[in-house]
Amino acid sequence: MIKKALITGGAGFIGFHLSKYLLKKGYKVHLIDNYMRGKRDKDFLKLIKEKNVKFFKIDLLKKKQLARLDRTYSLIFHFAAIVGVKNVIKKPYQVLEENVLILNNIIKFASTQKKLKRFCFTSSSEVYAVSARNNLVKHPVDEKVILAMKDLGDPRDTYLLSKIFGEAMCRHSGLPLLIFRPHNIYGPRMGMSHVIPELLKKTHFIKNNKLNLFSPNHTRTFCFIDDAIKIIFKLATNKKTLNKTYNVGNQNGEIKIKNLAKLILKTLNKDNKIKFLRDTVGSPKRRKPDMKKTNSLVSIKKKTSLEEGVLLTYNWYKDFFKLNFS
Repeated sequence: MIKKALITGGAGFIGFHLSKYLLKKGYKVHLIDNYMRGKRDKDFLKLIKEKNVKFFKIDLLKKKQLARLDRTYSLIFHFAAIVGVKNVIKKPYQVLEENVLILNNIIKFASTQKKLKRFCFTSSSEVYAVSARNNLVKHPVDEKVILAMKDLGDPRDTYLLSKIFGEAMCRHSGLPLLIFRPHNIYGPRMGMSHVIPELLKKTHFIKNNKLNLFSPNHTRTFCFIDDAIKIIFKLATNKKTLNKTYNVGNQNGEIKIKNLAKLILKTLNKDNKIKFLRDTVGSPKRRKPDMKKTNSLVSIKKKTSLEEGVLLTYNWYKDFFKLNFS
């Protein structure tokens, strides 16, 4: 019998790529999205025409709409949430309220499932942010770090607070649980509010000007989407991961943002100079996950190098830039 998987936020970045991978693994895939942030583009429209895919336009704030779905999912992946720094700063109360209500509704729905093996909650590397700002962590950051909150009045921190609270909700839900904390996943179709597509766009259209660069000395380790999806799937289908939390990302290849910009200039065959600007307020100075716990269960034979991943990402974004910004 073919296994079924449900993905909330299925039109989003990770949800879309996970859907394609699950299809290759022989799953039937049902997708939920309300298109608030997910993209109804040609790639997604092609995906939902696949034989073993069903798409449901559902507002997860309206619990009754979930009655349209099956009760025989073996995997549920919850990606849907209000995200993005601009959204969070503009609507902090909405972030807290709706992210919790959405999660509550999908947890209640998941509790009705007859064959559920894993409810996979997508948390965030942001849960470590306040701890890192207050020197409570060592890098690389492992899953046992104390999760701290200092100023409950900072609107930017409402997203990470909703994720910490969401992890606690899941822990006490009684569901067969798995929690992911993704770190700087990048690749085709990830939107524009991330450092790699932002730099690709600036560099693509740049002429004789300098490339303006914020937070040049901040460092990151990046994980290409194909590698992240393999990690997520292997964790979700491993019996040893039940009721545990795992970082998803890459521990190796830490790079300064100014060196990332140089790599992107080289990839696009541009020789523009870089103008270093101030640090972005609230942006973590360093983000590097400890992957020992994850790697003890998951092995990927050939990981995508940053050079290769940036090129693959740009090859997708070239058409996107032409359609949306030319």
